[in-house]
Amino acid sequence: MLDKINKRVVLAGGPSTGKTSIINKLKSKNFCCFDEAAREILDKFKLKGLEFKNDPYEISNEIFIKRDIDYNKANLLKCKKNVVFYDRGIHEITAYLNSINMSSDYWNNLPKKYIYDLIFIFNPWEEIYTKDENRIENFSDAKKISPFIHRVYEESGINLIEVPNIGINERINFILKNT
Repeated sequence: MLDKINKRVVLAGGPSTGKTSIINKLKSKNFCCFDEAAREILDKFKLKGLEFKNDPYEISNEIFIKRDIDYNKANLLKCKKNVVFYDRGIHEITAYLNSINMSSDYWNNLPKKYIYDLIFIFNPWEEIYTKDENRIENFSDAKKISPFIHRVYEESGINLIEVPNIGINERINFILKNT
């Protein structure tokens, strides 16, 4: 008999919606979690004097490589409650490129190769939105990106659950109850 495979759960949504704060809390509760790849990659490109808008394909490809590695690591880990949480999924690369009219058949077909078990969608929430040196979007951009993220997961047929705009501990309880 095969060992149970870990359930892949994505915390998805636009920038500054609370995903990373939830991932950090889940890690503190000893859940298996993968951090968002984009921040580290954007930092690396900044050191070269480049930004996402300079070469969205190269940066998207770097993000994809990291997310693909994380996706494939899921079943190599012994995880609490057999659940792995991701701060964003591969599908969101396609969503971002679609939101700036820069996607291609390659990127649009990529999500079909990656199946997550459950997606928790975080909607734009102006009260918690913060801008920092790595966040390339302002709040209006975050609102613009959100429907693209919803659509890419809906088109993949993955179960979506919207996370209510409530306190962090209540969000954790909501996610764990619905996982």
